[in-house]
Amino acid sequence: MSAAGASGLALEPFGPERLGAAAELLAARHRHDREGEPALDEWHTSPAACAELLRRAWDDGARGAVALRGGAVVGYLLARTGEGQRGRHCWSQLQDAAYAPDEGPVVLQRLYAHLSGPWVADGRLHHYTVAPAADLSSWLALAFAHEQVHALLELPGGTAEERPPSGVRRAVPADIGALEPLLGLVNAAHTAPPVFAFTDQPMWDVLRPGHLELLNDPDVAYWIAEGNGGVDGFVVMRPVPAEESSLVKPRGSVELMLAATAPHARGSGIGTRLSRWALADAARRGFTVCASDWRAANPLSSVFWPRRGFRPAAYRLHRVLDPRLTGPEHVAGP
Repeated sequence: MSAAGASGLALEPFGPERLGAAAELLAARHRHDREGEPALDEWHTSPAACAELLRRAWDDGARGAVALRGGAVVGYLLARTGEGQRGRHCWSQLQDAAYAPDEGPVVLQRLYAHLSGPWVADGRLHHYTVAPAADLSSWLALAFAHEQVHALLELPGGTAEERPPSGVRRAVPADIGALEPLLGLVNAAHTAPPVFAFTDQPMWDVLRPGHLELLNDPDVAYWIAEGNGGVDGFVVMRPVPAEESSLVKPRGSVELMLAATAPHARGSGIGTRLSRWALADAARRGFTVCASDWRAANPLSSVFWPRRGFRPAAYRLHRVLDPRLTGPEHVAGP
């Protein structure tokens, strides 16, 4: 069954038979996005590569709708439903929405309006999407707000630095004890104002084993800076596995996965020296693009990483709706 409006758009459920047409739209969008951000990979300019992304999304439970004009697919929007720490929610990844450029973002608005009513009726009041930078204003107009920035940096080749700065070295598993005071700094920054991100006990419990896993991985470059007070900071660089490559994590790129500077060392230049070396080392190892992300409201990260040259390529956005919408006091419109 389809729903048609005065604009001549018809909305129908998304099914596997729409994967090919949706992939064409996604590949066209990615080609356009690469014009503004050359660090994005060329791989996903291919409809075949985009079809694989959408097939995985479908197999992962993403469901939604397509917009049709004259029988042709001119837009689509998918989302996965979930529970848990983020409440009852719907989540759209970067590949889960695209529209024909000549149609404009009104298609996106129509699709969201079509799908969000049933989401709210099901008590799903937290809506998440990851949007390309070019589509940011369209989602903000739908009352979404910034949560996470996904950014890319092109790494220059031929760096002159061959040795790390004084006090900087690659960490080993035996350093976990010295690192202990710093392991919770990222979580603490996210729970503090003005970020106010919710964290539960399991997120703290996995810190030590998670860092130990990284320290034991020979492919991960875990750099630390040491001072008189012990470890002053760390930066973790991890090659992006082929199975994790995505529209915003190019194939063969490296990810600046984690970084923190001890409070007593902030303002000393430790973070700058440490990150500069970690990026230079990645370039020397043959990586040409580095991906990273940070909380948009984090007052330290949102200044520090753009100054290192990282450019936003996509944004994770969040919309939370009034819980009274699902209560008996709510009077719905006609």
